[in-house]
Amino acid sequence: MEHIAKKISEQRHLFGKRSDYAARILTNLEAKGKAFTRQQVYNVVSGRYFNMDVAEAFFEELDAEVKRRVDLEALANRQNLAAAAIPTPA
Repeated sequence: MEHIAKKISEQRHLFGKRSDYAARILTNLEAKGKAFTRQQVYNVVSGRYFNMDVAEAFFEELDAEVKRRVDLEALANRQNLAAAAIPTPA
């Protein structure tokens, strides 16, 4: 379990400083019928305590966030290509 807690500690920065990751993790857990408080989630993510349910939800939300960023980057690239293909009037 220590290795999972270490992975959380190493990867929590991927959410960003002003992320709503705790709310997203709570929503994930509530969808599974599990009740946790925001403080419990923070305690697990910060490494004070360990809970497998919270850890699993953390990694699920992290995967979703990484996928969202990749999709956003691909969309931005497509928009740039489309904008470059539009001829400008001379």
